[in-house]
Order: sequence, then C-alpha cells, then structure tokens
Amino acid sequence: MPSGLDRRRRILAKLPPLEEVLRGSVFVRFLRCGKPGCHCAEGDGHRATYLSVTHAGGRTEQISLPAALIPLARRGVAAYRAWWAAIEKLSAINRDQLRQQRQQQTALRRRSAGRPPRPRRRPG
Repeated sequence: MPSGLDRRRRILAKLPPLEEVLRGSVFVRFLRCGKPGCHCAEGDGHRATYLSVTHAGGRTEQISLPAALIPLARRGVAAYRAWWAAIEKLSAINRDQLRQQRQQQTALRRRSAGRPPRPRRRPG
C-alpha cells in the first residue's frame, strides 16, 4: 500500500492551477424583458447566465456572464471543486497519519514503562 506521503503527492499532482480557482455556481435563468411584442412575453424568456457567489454573512453576488466567458467560469468553478475535494482527501490521509503516530507513541511509552501493549481496537 502506498505511503501517506505518496498518496498526498498523487492527489496534488492531479490538481488544476490554483490561479484558475473560482468559488461559486454557474447557472442559467430565463428572464422576461417586459416588452409586449417580444417573444419572451409568451415563450421561454431571454436566456441569461450568471456566476453566483454567497459571501460570509449571507450576502449573495451575481455576475452576469456573456457567452464568451461562460466556459472560463465553468472551468474556474470545476477547479475550485477539484481543490476542495483534494483538501478533504488530504485531510483524511493526515488524520490517518496522526492516528498512526499516536498509536506508535503510546506503544513506545508502554514499552518504556514495562507494561504490555493493549490490543488495538478495530474501527467500526
């Protein structure tokens, strides 16, 4: 089984550039302009794409995206999600490493005190 260090390196090697990270969600809305003769009065409406970001305190910011910027925004949001998922994986690996180090230190203390090691409990 690969070491925690190897697993961490593989996760980090797969990440997109940090400079591309964009927190938020890209979504599409259909709006009506209010002009009586416009097709949106009876149809689906005008398509509008936004990047929506909720800030600390609950304030939401929406940025209207022209068609040329939609792919860039989607890539940035995907990069953010990839980094967030990597952080969660790295954190899990680091917790496992911490548990192993704690068990090793406990075993060393017991040996130095002359006590027999306690049997390991299985998680679950």
